[in-house]
Amino acid sequence: MTVADADTSYLALTRVHPRALQVLLARFVAKTEAGDGRSMTAFAAFYGVPEAAAKVLLWRAVGEFEAVLSGRPAPTPLPFEEEQRRADALCAAIDAPLPPQSQELGKTVGALTALHANASAIRERLARAEQAELSSPEYTRETWLRRIAIVVVLAVSAWFYWQADLTRWWRSSTTVEARDAGR
Repeated sequence: MTVADADTSYLALTRVHPRALQVLLARFVAKTEAGDGRSMTAFAAFYGVPEAAAKVLLWRAVGEFEAVLSGRPAPTPLPFEEEQRRADALCAAIDAPLPPQSQELGKTVGALTALHANASAIRERLARAEQAELSSPEYTRETWLRRIAIVVVLAVSAWFYWQADLTRWWRSSTTVEARDAGR
């Protein structure tokens, strides 16, 4: 599960859930004033949650990232106390100057270190993918279909909102015309 290049990291990031992607990008890839990625304290502040909750959030995203890299399904939820314990161990291993003693945790930290090391290349690829999406004909068609749907919803809503007034106006104007035509 060693990630050594930006291609592998980027491909794995495109396969995780968007929420996990956002968490991993915010912690390891985002361009900040301090450089690439955020410290755990800055990451917790970014999400506006206590650091303990931010660790669990990160641990869950890393678990999904790990599963994609290994080609296995996403992990099932664990009891919250166990998630907290593992999240603390993961964050301690990420911040430690020496590699962790656990081989599994060492692979995970290696993958996250590679993700952080390839941050600029990953940001560039994400920007290119976003630009390609925005300039695609499918995106243009989808945007126009959404606009048309909004106009239809507004028209139908206006009809139901003013239906009684319009019906009353129609009846009074046709009745007046009918009386005028009868004279």
